[in-house]
Amino acid sequence: MISYVDDFAIRVPYLCYRGNIRRLQELFEKLETRALRLGISCHVPKTELIHWRTHGQRHSPKCDSLIQIKGELFHPPDAILWLRYWFTPAFDPAAHFSRRLALRQGAFGLIRRLSPPGAGLAPYLCHRLATSLVAPILL
Repeated sequence: MISYVDDFAIRVPYLCYRGNIRRLQELFEKLETRALRLGISCHVPKTELIHWRTHGQRHSPKCDSLIQIKGELFHPPDAILWLRYWFTPAFDPAAHFSRRLALRQGAFGLIRRLSPPGAGLAPYLCHRLATSLVAPILL
């Protein structure tokens, strides 16, 4: 019986995107060969790939080169979720905080629908609901 590995990371430091892609593909093949000997397989369709940039590369154009692993093509996304934080290739925190802000606004919209003026939930219950829904999103 083969077990599947969901979350793992391969980090490949290279100065150019083409070399990075080549090395990433080589390392994945080696990793997969060793894992199959242990009865472990990687679930490739759930794979997310991103090119991290160094400080000097932050203003360079992003890489749109496709990466092929096990016959499947991957487009590097604008941001990936890892350990509950949204990362971008240039490590810009705006992507993370804009997504968290959208979640907070959705929670406030829900509370607003539950408590129209003059009806609905009492103000102290709205406060409790807002605190319980919004605080975890922001923290």
